[in-house]
Amino acid sequence: MLAEIHNKISQSGSNLSDRLEDKLTGDFFGALRYLPFELGMKNLLEQVEFSENEPKDFWRAILNRYTGFPAVWNFWPRDIEGEIDLLLSFEDLMVGIEVKYLSGISSEDEMDTGAVDHTVSVHQLARYARMLERVSEGRPVYLIFLAPFAMMKEVRESMENRSIIAPGVKFGFLNWEDIHESLTRMDLDPLNQGQQLIIEDLRNLLLKKGLKRFRGLLYTKADIIVSKDHYTFHIERNVSTQKDWSWPAEHVEKEKNYVYKIKS
Repeated sequence: MLAEIHNKISQSGSNLSDRLEDKLTGDFFGALRYLPFELGMKNLLEQVEFSENEPKDFWRAILNRYTGFPAVWNFWPRDIEGEIDLLLSFEDLMVGIEVKYLSGISSEDEMDTGAVDHTVSVHQLARYARMLERVSEGRPVYLIFLAPFAMMKEVRESMENRSIIAPGVKFGFLNWEDIHESLTRMDLDPLNQGQQLIIEDLRNLLLKKGLKRFRGLLYTKADIIVSKDHYTFHIERNVSTQKDWSWPAEHVEKEKNYVYKIKS
């Protein structure tokens, strides 16, 4: 709905698809804003990872100050530096969130031109940091990059040892998979029915988008024990093809090669 209101979706719907980033932003955060801060946005923002010089305990202490509906939500505010996806304006804090789904960073510096600083960088996040610093009116400013884990990790590594974020802006990273897990861990029993429905819909939306962390294959038996000891694997299709596989024949050690033979 919000993507359509803000003209991110054409009236004909010609640019509407399940890959549309702005639609995910509007659907997810548009629903989240109906929850009190302590039930919704706070749980997400607690997952943000900052550099070592920005302790997570300090960030959580900031978030603990707010309850109810303390922020003004501004989607895709227009600025000469571009349109960041979401701007949260608190009385004494400003938080900008740039959301990614399947598309990457929209603009980047030419890496062969030498060192580029925050004042001239055309990197999308550098431009948004300058914008946040300019409109903050002296409030502390945080810029958060939200993306699927693999993309978040790639962008985070690419930003290391680069000084393209305005020094007055705290820069953090958040991934969709952590958000899905935080929503899944929430105890819905204390919430009213409307709040429960919002959380359930948000969980299902991220699940539908494939933004759930892969936790490996599940086994039907919890008592399976894997050891390095010798054991025999028995195969029996019929009498003529019956064979025993002996694996391994000796203690397994790292960096050694082994040949496994079939016993007839």
